[in-house]
Amino acid sequence: MKKPAKKGKKKKTTKKKSAAPSKSTQSTRVEQEGAPQPKAKQTTEAPAARTVQKKTPETKAKAPGSMSKAVKRAGLFLREAKTELRKVKWPTRKELLASTAVVIVLTLFVALFLGLVDFGLIKIIKTIVN
Repeated sequence: MKKPAKKGKKKKTTKKKSAAPSKSTQSTRVEQEGAPQPKAKQTTEAPAARTVQKKTPETKAKAPGSMSKAVKRAGLFLREAKTELRKVKWPTRKELLASTAVVIVLTLFVALFLGLVDFGLIKIIKTIVN
């Protein structure tokens, strides 16, 4: 017994298969079954693919207007950079001076510490050598 179709749902449709399968269908079936393909077919396709790959870089280098593309891309980059720099929260003069003072004080502290360590190691080495 078949169930009655529910409202709102579409039935699945299937494609009708033709009597004679095309060449692409036959080659797909052969590849799926794992059977090796004829050697002549493999050798004729491989060099054609290699020549196409070798020609593509040459055509890009000789393409007219490639310089104008580079200029357009550079202009776009500069416009976007300008837009992003407008979004930056720049420090006030007071914040800038405070940050600069902290950096200078910490730099002097680290320099003094490393100088003392260096001086101490030199004294230790001199006493060992003598």
